[in-house]
Amino acid sequence: MLTKNNLEIAAQEELAPGIYRIVLHGEFDYAAVRPGCFVMLQLPDEAYQLRRPLAIAASNETQKTIALIYRVVGDGTRLLSKLTPGMLLSILGPLGNGFSLGADNSAEEVLLVGGGTGLPPLMMLAQALNEKGYAVTTAIGFRTASMAFGEKEFEHNGKLLLATDDGSKGFKGNVGELLAKQSVKKYAKVYACGPAGLLQMVQKRFAETETEIYLSLESRMACGVGACEGCVVSTKDGIFNKRVCLEGPVFDGREVIL
Repeated sequence: MLTKNNLEIAAQEELAPGIYRIVLHGEFDYAAVRPGCFVMLQLPDEAYQLRRPLAIAASNETQKTIALIYRVVGDGTRLLSKLTPGMLLSILGPLGNGFSLGADNSAEEVLLVGGGTGLPPLMMLAQALNEKGYAVTTAIGFRTASMAFGEKEFEHNGKLLLATDDGSKGFKGNVGELLAKQSVKKYAKVYACGPAGLLQMVQKRFAETETEIYLSLESRMACGVGACEGCVVSTKDGIFNKRVCLEGPVFDGREVIL
């Protein structure tokens, strides 16, 4: 159920240079949260009229908390990074269609692929798949070791493959180069979130396999509820203007045109 709530900042920390994790506490429709869902966050400054879409990285109904991870890219997110525990933030959500998890007690092997701020929804997804019994492998990439985050979460829920462009940690190269050296036909499902180039790589890498492909798209959003149609994407079924905020952000990777 879509709700608008004022949640209290419980904690905020910098995970890596310019990457922050903020934990919000309060009443929210936690039961409706699925991996891949997001919220629209209102900054506490009248200069910022539009809400900001942020993926949910973790949700705890018992503790009444959600965690969001974001990168500082401009004045708005810089303001967000300066907010302190005890302050209130207006949240609209949960929004969007999340990842398809499949059956319980599955022993299938699945692969998660992400980079940068595409990692937050995969953190929640890795935990959910692991709890269902899937054998989870996660492949993530960063420019350099100092920018890496989320390793403990992914290692706790399966196997981690890490790449850095400069080789300062893990495999030297990008995630695409890392996967090129892996056998991918064994995976029943692949889930990916990140920039368009990464998603296109996943489409191409798994094109000749029977693997189910699920891609979570990143997009600028004005409303988050499908009204403005400012976050549209095309699909192979000929239906244009599917909205990332409403029909997505997760799409069938064999159908969406990037």
